Amino acid sequence: MTGLLAATLFLARLAVTHAVRVVPPNPTTHTSIDVTAVGSWPDACPVSAGAVSIAGSTITLHLASGAICPALVTPYTTTFHLDLLPAGTYTVVTVDDRLARELATTTLVVRDADPFALVPYGVPVTGGTVSIAAANAPVTIDGVAAPATFLNGVLTVDAPPHAAGAADVKIGSVTAKSALIYYDPAAADPAVFEPILFPVSFQGPGAAGSQWTTENVVELGAHSFVRDPVATGPLANDARPWGRVLYAVRGTTDDATFDSRVRDLSRQAQSAGTEVPVVRERDFRPRRLRFLNVPYDGRSRVMLRVWSLDDTAVAFGLGDTRDIVPSIQMTRIEGTAMWFGSVDITSRLTTGVQNAIADTSSSVPRLWGMISITNNNTQQVTLVTPQ
Repeated sequence: MTGLLAATLFLARLAVTHAVRVVPPNPTTHTSIDVTAVGSWPDACPVSAGAVSIAGSTITLHLASGAICPALVTPYTTTFHLDLLPAGTYTVVTVDDRLARELATTTLVVRDADPFALVPYGVPVTGGTVSIAAANAPVTIDGVAAPATFLNGVLTVDAPPHAAGAADVKIGSVTAKSALIYYDPAAADPAVFEPILFPVSFQGPGAAGSQWTTENVVELGAHSFVRDPVATGPLANDARPWGRVLYAVRGTTDDATFDSRVRDLSRQAQSAGTEVPVVRERDFRPRRLRFLNVPYDGRSRVMLRVWSLDDTAVAFGLGDTRDIVPSIQMTRIEGTAMWFGSVDITSRLTTGVQNAIADTSSSVPRLWGMISITNNNTQQVTLVTPQ
């Protein structure tokens, strides 16, 4: 195809080599649990799920592979099916059986789904309010009395301060084990929260007399719980390059809606603006992002922005040879468990329509990104997102 450049953006992940992920991240005693082990294997031997051993609160997952294979670092992903587990807090460990070495660990909390449920099921370590559909009776949390009021079949409980982790909740003589999770607000515990990313949160002057504004709007449902309090309506713009990240308690945003639009106020007669995706955790992709039909005509500036749910150093290259160029500087977004980096790729492009692939050297990183093309004359913004 004339003008077609097969471009490859190669992102080499350098920081983490192995990880363990629980699916779903917030299981209960009624939930079948999968644990996925991901990472980079030191050779080309296929990696498979081996035995699962449970000793007390430790779950050991054994990774099996061949003995003699080419010395080629190879990404791997393998899943263990744990089915149902009793309520409690577990340490999950992956081990390499061949070399008898520990690869990665994570904490798994299984909440008791019976005999009652808490809404929300997570509160900060400083304490918080939860609602429980239960009979009127004294409430204790890990043995500490919790003040409660009873109205129309619902107990409203003031959970006292507690160290981070799971706690048992007792109403009268009935106990729900590990039913309440206390979280550190700065840690964005994935067992409690899912991230909601607004990629742009800017308001101010730009090139050629432009006046940019971002309209990020939240409409929360009746049962939505967000870590950092926000009200239904527009979010304030803070001009941070990574946008805005909200953390919602898992399972509470099914009836919530979100929208984002960026526009140039100085040219309102020419354009109503550009819709920006609001990114959910499920939109992040393992290892690779594909950007199709990236247009470039020499009159625009082009930026690549990448967000990651995992600590990762990133580099990229262009062209079939994937020549490595200076790394994208990834920095952790304050108050989140997310990393962000950006790079101007204008000088790397040629005129025409281009396909781009963002790739990593490991299965560990979960990425989302976008390429923005801003016309230097009209300031019209075109966004290309992963396909």
